Amino acid sequence: MRAYNKKGNAALVALLLVIIIVGIGASVLLLAGRKTIDETERLVEDKKETSRTSATSVTAQTEPEKPKQLDLYSKAAANFQTTNIKGMTAQASLLVDMTANEMLAGKNMDQRIYPASLTKVMTILVACENLKSYDDTYTFKDTDFTKLIEENASMAGFKAGETVSAMDMLYGAILPSGADAVLGLANIVSGSETAFVKLMNQRAKELGLKNTNFVNASGIHDPKHYSSVNDIAVIMKVAYNNVTCRQVLTTFDYTTSRTTQNPEGIHLTCLLGGRLSGFYIDKNGNGANDDNAKVIGGKTGFTDEAASCVAAFCTDSDTEHIYICVLARCATTNQSISEMMQMFEKYLPGSKADVPDAVTTSTTAKPGQTTTAKPQATTTTKAA
Repeated sequence: MRAYNKKGNAALVALLLVIIIVGIGASVLLLAGRKTIDETERLVEDKKETSRTSATSVTAQTEPEKPKQLDLYSKAAANFQTTNIKGMTAQASLLVDMTANEMLAGKNMDQRIYPASLTKVMTILVACENLKSYDDTYTFKDTDFTKLIEENASMAGFKAGETVSAMDMLYGAILPSGADAVLGLANIVSGSETAFVKLMNQRAKELGLKNTNFVNASGIHDPKHYSSVNDIAVIMKVAYNNVTCRQVLTTFDYTTSRTTQNPEGIHLTCLLGGRLSGFYIDKNGNGANDDNAKVIGGKTGFTDEAASCVAAFCTDSDTEHIYICVLARCATTNQSISEMMQMFEKYLPGSKADVPDAVTTSTTAKPGQTTTAKPQATTTTKAA
């Protein structure tokens, strides 16, 4: 009896040990599984958090530079007029009330034209939307200048071996129309101009541009490099809504950072600003420069094939609106500025200026009228 109980107790102990071992094993597995689940959930959450952080970081940097919604193509105003100005040489013209999103006057708005250096407005827009930091730099090489010199492209004045910030190159691309600055921006953003131009064309598609294709980022002539005054007006509108682009396009003087190659920096002056000298908008028709309408910035362009072109912003405190004027293929640089002023004088709301129609036979200009300003020499650069 005693032997039997001993065996029974041993069996009971063994059974209990098995139960305990199984229980411990299950607990270990459960804990390990919970740890695995916890780790998987943590990784998923970390990934989500990283994604959220990344998205927040990108948004914080790029959202102010890239407005999400704009009604891009302007609609014809109820009183839209076909451009009709005596002696006008512009092949295509457009005046847009950007604030009201209306076209006030124009002709051949969707006709394809060569934009020359008006291209650079899209260049800085794409750069601003894609740069990681305006403090990013590019160091120029000797080979960067070879093609630009061959093309007789306008330059900002950067030199081989010089390390230049993206911000300095934005101003260099617009104010003196520097193709060297454009090349530097393209290299910072995309590694090459070819890759950067793909971004430009992609952005053109995103904006819904109907008559625009870019082959280079400077506006150097190519038969396949074209736009229209309507498309340029859209680009100008989007650029104005970009804080940095607006700042650059409405600045007339800027000095770059000091470098070994340029110890005092480079003092950049705006080509448009210089060409505006002697011109003003005589909206009230009194012959004096005392009106509330003023050109505040923009871009000029010239190639032999494109002739002279201009795209500019005008503010008018009478209406508190902002206007965009784009002219293409004007006979001379001086004509492009004069004709732009006439567009503002004739078609701004409430204007009382006397701008003769093309059918008018009178050739007498009023004292102080913008057309009386002394002609300035036409630029000879390939893409200014």
